[in-house]
Amino acid sequence: MLLPVRMHLFCFWQRLLGLCALLCVSATAQVTTRGDAVGKLLNDWYQAGTAAGLTAITYENRDGQHSPLEPGRYPQLQIFKPDSKSGPAMGPAVALRTSPTVGNCSMSAPADKGGSLPRMYQIDPQGQRFLMMQYLACNLMIYPEHQDYDPGGNGVGGYGDLYPTNNACTLISQGSSGSDQPFLNSVLTTIAAFPPATQQLLIEKRLLMPTVQAIFRQSNKRVQKEEDYFTGIAHPVVFDAADLDEEKMMRMAHDMRPPQIPPLPQIEVIEETEMQNGRDYFEAEKAHPWKLADTPVSIARIMRGNTSEHVMKISTKKSADLMGRPVQLRWQLLQGDPRLIRLENSAQGAITELHVRWQPPIKTLKGLRSHRVDIGVFATNGLTVSAPAILSFYMLPNEMHFYDEKGHSSEICYQVHNPDLGLPNDPRDLRWLKAMLAASLAGDGLRSRLMEKLLTEPERQSLQKIWIPLNQRWQSIQKLESDETRKDSAPILKNSLQDDLAKTLNEKLEGDRGLTVRTAIERSLEAIAGFTDLYLTFQKELVPLAAQSPKTSATGDIQREIKRLQDLNVLMVEANGHVTTSAPPDRISLADRYYISGLNLTVMSQALFPEVLERSTAPAWVDPRLTTPKPWRDIRRYDEAGKLMGWIRYQAGRTTWFNPEGQLLPEGPDHPEKTKTVIYQKTAEGLLEWLPQ
Repeated sequence: MLLPVRMHLFCFWQRLLGLCALLCVSATAQVTTRGDAVGKLLNDWYQAGTAAGLTAITYENRDGQHSPLEPGRYPQLQIFKPDSKSGPAMGPAVALRTSPTVGNCSMSAPADKGGSLPRMYQIDPQGQRFLMMQYLACNLMIYPEHQDYDPGGNGVGGYGDLYPTNNACTLISQGSSGSDQPFLNSVLTTIAAFPPATQQLLIEKRLLMPTVQAIFRQSNKRVQKEEDYFTGIAHPVVFDAADLDEEKMMRMAHDMRPPQIPPLPQIEVIEETEMQNGRDYFEAEKAHPWKLADTPVSIARIMRGNTSEHVMKISTKKSADLMGRPVQLRWQLLQGDPRLIRLENSAQGAITELHVRWQPPIKTLKGLRSHRVDIGVFATNGLTVSAPAILSFYMLPNEMHFYDEKGHSSEICYQVHNPDLGLPNDPRDLRWLKAMLAASLAGDGLRSRLMEKLLTEPERQSLQKIWIPLNQRWQSIQKLESDETRKDSAPILKNSLQDDLAKTLNEKLEGDRGLTVRTAIERSLEAIAGFTDLYLTFQKELVPLAAQSPKTSATGDIQREIKRLQDLNVLMVEANGHVTTSAPPDRISLADRYYISGLNLTVMSQALFPEVLERSTAPAWVDPRLTTPKPWRDIRRYDEAGKLMGWIRYQAGRTTWFNPEGQLLPEGPDHPEKTKTVIYQKTAEGLLEWLPQ
């Protein structure tokens, strides 16, 4: 019975569309002055009365015309003119626009000084609410990520993915000033391409931007098959202009009749794990909210708790279709480890119980380190699929959590090392030549002996064979650069060499494992970083290497990391200066190995491979607005039944005991009746300290 009803609806809307086309009168004869295929197609549709154009749409620039829409490109477009009641004219939008508005703002602070405008909204629950209000009021802003979504660590190369949440309320472009322009144009042409009746209904029902987002994401060039839309491929937090398919977006919009308007998924938390400061997490008195978003289209949490998992009950009963049809919902993991997430649906179907466990950082599809889990909730009416409502869970980058074999949270380190290995992010970086040499050169030196254990002889010989001609070209280019009479030819040759180097990294080496040049180097170095006994066994060789390193801070950097691990009771230094583990060799935990890998990374970048690896030796950077780093580790204690008994805290060489309520046990666990309340406060150095009362 559904098919005749749908056919009837289509006939009705087709007749209405024809009427709108006859009545459509515009002051301008064209939507755009663009002469490309997109512009021609859009103008033809408008002339035929099948596309609504842009007379109902306003454009707002909020960066003082730093990255403006080309004047006159869309003659029908209304231009927003600020006045005394419209709020500040520059910077992040702070007021809703009553008319459908598309805007952009190419402004940002450095990543460690506040970052991009979308991140500013995302860390503030009120900012998240404002984004939702824009989304459901036909307002869409486009912002660049600038430095908030670039490969690297602690600012060397970049910071990785710094966004604590993901949502469909804005568009974030990969890059800096001007990177928003392709998205701005694509959104405008998509809106213009809607049939008049469809565009009018979308505006009236405030579904314009949710529908544009659904089209934008389904048209992504990386979405090759239907199932791709339900993965992170279509829903990254930041979008690359190279993945835009403007014509596909426009055609999808033009083909959309009112019955094909996607439904709107709506989510609401009705119950969840609650956390108490000083017991479940530790922050100063006025801690930043861990509930970053609670809106119908986005829910976001900071996973700062020490519980074994975070549990939520989510209602989707408010999800609705414009035509009143039944809505089917689909929950899908967009980013994160599926082994650490569990969904349980209720018998009623509208309530879902979600179990999320803390998880270590993952690599995004673009190769960036990210600390966020994203779960999408999609709605379909049987004809079309919505943009997702998104639940995000953010793991603080300065923390690492460990679990025992029963799934209990067993240990938390609150000030971890920078996990970046330090290899070049750019495949055209000539530092890769040094990495090839370091991985393939035979000899009696420590790094050659290590590499011999990690790469087979055929792999190393193959690597040498590839490196030799590339290095010869680089040597010749360097000679040209120093020759005043011939240096003008060097840039072209260098560019060609860098192009060939990038291709070479994907070449397969000889041998049975089928490793590429890049994966062979990366895996070998990662294996060395994971070698727990690296410094402990080879200290006598590494100390002089550090002293001779071109990085003059090498010795001090390594000693600081050793001292940090001493303070955490991971390492101890014997009277003769020899470094060893605090735990006996047969009792070294997974957490101990993790801490020692941080020392190894510093040893590698500063002493063992100083010409190859560039990384910050400081602890992992975290946005100070979200948390205060804590220079301690907590080892949690359970009885045989699995009940929490409290935790042991290691800090600055001290060992202290706490009960399950977060109270200090000054005389240890043998006297649980003697307790002291603890307060937490921020120091002048930006660290958290605790004081017994």
